[in-house]
Amino acid sequence: MAPPKRITREGVLAKVSAAFAGAAAPSMDGIAAAAGVSRAALYALFGSRAALLEAVGADVPPTAAGRILAAAAEMVAERGLAGLSLDEVAARSGASRATVYRLYPGKAALFREVVLTYLPIGEALEMMEGLADRPPTEVMPAFARGLAQSGPVRIGVLRTIMFEVARPTEGMEEFLDETLRNTQVITRYLDHQMAAGRLRRMDPMLAMQAFLAPVMLHAVSRPVAEQYGLVTLSLDEAAQELTAAWLRAMAPPRHRRARPESDGRLHRRLGG
Repeated sequence: MAPPKRITREGVLAKVSAAFAGAAAPSMDGIAAAAGVSRAALYALFGSRAALLEAVGADVPPTAAGRILAAAAEMVAERGLAGLSLDEVAARSGASRATVYRLYPGKAALFREVVLTYLPIGEALEMMEGLADRPPTEVMPAFARGLAQSGPVRIGVLRTIMFEVARPTEGMEEFLDETLRNTQVITRYLDHQMAAGRLRRMDPMLAMQAFLAPVMLHAVSRPVAEQYGLVTLSLDEAAQELTAAWLRAMAPPRHRRARPESDGRLHRRLGG
């Protein structure tokens, strides 16, 4: 039997470009069908639908909702959650105030959509669930690739999320509850891998934080580091380096066998 063909980014892009040339931006299901691969494989290769469409060069015209989210994301990146105003979002996006409030009835709802759009956490978690039985050496680099999205708006949104989790704002309780529930997807995966002996045993929440914190801190501090010429790797390369360091630290301990000569010396010392 011939071995299965290896799935590559280049192969997927070639098939998708040929299938959707000049067409509207396809869904992940449509892309997966055209490429002949699973959705999980697409997430593992590209991290998110947005990154895949960007790689294909798909022209995605902004809708009213898209313009609203883009304006809201810029405000969140510039001022944080406290500076987000639905009225100003309407003015920036060119949408009517009624349209903004109809699509996003409140600051929390709009902020949630900004996070889902500019930090594809939902897609990353879906990818992780789809690869639940795969080893951490495959899953964690793909997860990091999905989170490590460059650009000042994405980095500004990420900075705001970190601040809001540390100091919850009134009215954001439902959003934060959902965020914390989503982390259970990660901790369940890590706990399963620890039980299987692929990762060393420790508290899954701490293991998750040990993985996420360096990636997120690097992304947030990267703009300043770049100004001083301290960055030599792309954001994706840096995320992969940090992931590799985490995988080395989380490797299960190896049981060492006693060397025969050591046993012999001990035997002689005991008078044997």
